[in-house]
Order: sequence, then structure tokens, then C-alpha cells
Amino acid sequence: FRGRQLLLVFSDPQCGPCNELAPELAKLHRKHANNGLDFVMVGRGDAEQNKKKAMEHGMAFPVVLQEKWKLSKQYGIFATPVAFLIGKDGVIMRNVATGSDQIMALAHEALASH
Repeated sequence: FRGRQLLLVFSDPQCGPCNELAPELAKLHRKHANNGLDFVMVGRGDAEQNKKKAMEHGMAFPVVLQEKWKLSKQYGIFATPVAFLIGKDGVIMRNVATGSDQIMALAHEALASH
């Protein structure tokens, strides 16, 4: 993803707010797929649950599974849903966005900057 902005979203298939956010992210991704902002969801838990969630919400962007809490520990965040906006240089551009409203605002801000 170097050279592109990335919205990195931490989620959990058992998280109600995450499940409310997922279709909104999927819709935004479909609408703006070629506008310079990529999406990656980092899921916790069971691979099948994450796969089912991605299919159910029509997510066409990558969903990766983290081993236990490995990525969460690296980013210093354990709540869900949360998101980071990663710049083209691979550096975090903004403070962490927590909750659906902040995450969607961060995504729209990133898209507007193009």
C-alpha cells in the first residue's frame, strides 16, 4: 500500500458497532475505489466469522486476521472499532478514530483531500 493512503480499521465480528460500520465502509469503498484511499480491516477472532462478516456486508477490500492481539499491541489500541489513517509514506497521519462516526469522518476527510 506504499504510495497510497490507507484506512486501517480494527474490528471484531462479535462487536455490534463494528457490524454497523462494516456496510458503511463497504459502500464507501465501492463508491471511491479508485480515489486514492485503500481500506484494510484487521479482524480478531475466528477466520470463518471474519469471512462470513466480510461476505455478509459486501466488503471487497482486504480483511486480515491478527494473531491474538499482535497488531493491536503494535498500534497500542485494544478497542473496536477504531481506525488509523496511514499516509502514502506509511506513517500514521491522524490520531486514532474511535467509533463509527469518527471513522467515517476520517474516511471522508481522506477522500476530500484528493
